Amino acid sequence: MEELTNGVKIITEEVCSPLTCTSLIIQTGSRFENSCNNGISNFIEHVAMSKIDLHESFYNKGIKIDSLTTREFQRYSAICQTEYACDCLEAFSNIITDPEWNDSDIELQKNIIKSEAIDYDNNPKSLVFDYLHQTAFQETPLAQSVIGPSTNLLNFNKFHMCKFLKETYQPHRIVIVSCGGESHSSIMSKASSTIGYLPVSECKTINDGFQRYTGSQITYRDDSMPYAHIAVAVEVPGVNSTDYLTLLVANCLLESWDRTQGGTNRHASPLARAASTSRLCELFETFYIPYRDVGLWGVYFIGDPKYLDEMVSNIQDQWMHMCTTIVHSDVERAINIAKLKLARRIDGLVNSCYDTGLQVLYTSKRKSLSDLYNELSKVSEKTIKGVCFKYLYDKCPVVAAIGPTETLPHYNRIRSGMYWLRL
Repeated sequence: MEELTNGVKIITEEVCSPLTCTSLIIQTGSRFENSCNNGISNFIEHVAMSKIDLHESFYNKGIKIDSLTTREFQRYSAICQTEYACDCLEAFSNIITDPEWNDSDIELQKNIIKSEAIDYDNNPKSLVFDYLHQTAFQETPLAQSVIGPSTNLLNFNKFHMCKFLKETYQPHRIVIVSCGGESHSSIMSKASSTIGYLPVSECKTINDGFQRYTGSQITYRDDSMPYAHIAVAVEVPGVNSTDYLTLLVANCLLESWDRTQGGTNRHASPLARAASTSRLCELFETFYIPYRDVGLWGVYFIGDPKYLDEMVSNIQDQWMHMCTTIVHSDVERAINIAKLKLARRIDGLVNSCYDTGLQVLYTSKRKSLSDLYNELSKVSEKTIKGVCFKYLYDKCPVVAAIGPTETLPHYNRIRSGMYWLRL
């Protein structure tokens, strides 16, 4: 890993492959926006990609381009033959160093994002997690959605885009990653001649994306829906915490389950056994959404309207068991699942490139898989109990729900399920 004179970080992984995955990752997103420009990072991504996609030469060279904007980062990626890797890097660099915004492209992308927003609103799972952030981080930038409100979208123009680019797309917030057959020296040379000339702005008004957690509940009742979509979570540390891997293991203890699976009462997870032998839910998924300094850790499930209270009770019961009576065999099983998840993150050029970029963006370094495995080997039932007691036991949860939620317990009752009265 090297750093250009202006602060851009460059990391490469050279392997014997005819392909190369090149990514440009910027620390931007809805967390670094305000109420007036919420959604502009996503809008810039759409307009920028529309310009790159118009390059006929990219299609002729067989280059596959991808982009993503989240609450905390924006990523532009290209998978191509090694000889074209530097061309992709130059195209991505031009997004920041030499933006060419066309009024017709801007209006076209507004209409496209409107259609995407409609599709997004029709996805109950996406809405639940948006509501979860809104109630967990209310009145802070982390509560804002990536797409942003339609009123902001209609007002965006070249001035707003250039202003946000100048303030937020700073060199020290940019990471360039290459994984594949391209050499480190070639990537360094191309980066130095393109994005290396990006000046360091003295603007001091960058939104640092502060956060504040609030235990609360948000419910959108719609009895016309066949099932309720619910997420229950607690506040936990983010990627930079020493408890990150322990929380990942704890997340694997409950696993995930859906109605299409067999096994009935032979599942390893008690929650999966309870769900498969009854009508508690149609599926449940554990999640851990880590940001740089905070995270949300919990369970998302789709449940029958008549059994929501029982499902929530079962989830909290398992959480309390994790705090008090977890056993060694369960921890070993969860560690093996966590190892598999970590291995999948670097499986192939694309996944390895994405994982490397995020590690460098968050921590300015990269841990190898063997280092992560060594840290996981130190996790024990005592460690799990300590971390779960620290972040779960008697803590205020956040709840987001959509659908027929009549039997969903009141927040005070859910809060009282976060501890056991013991002698």
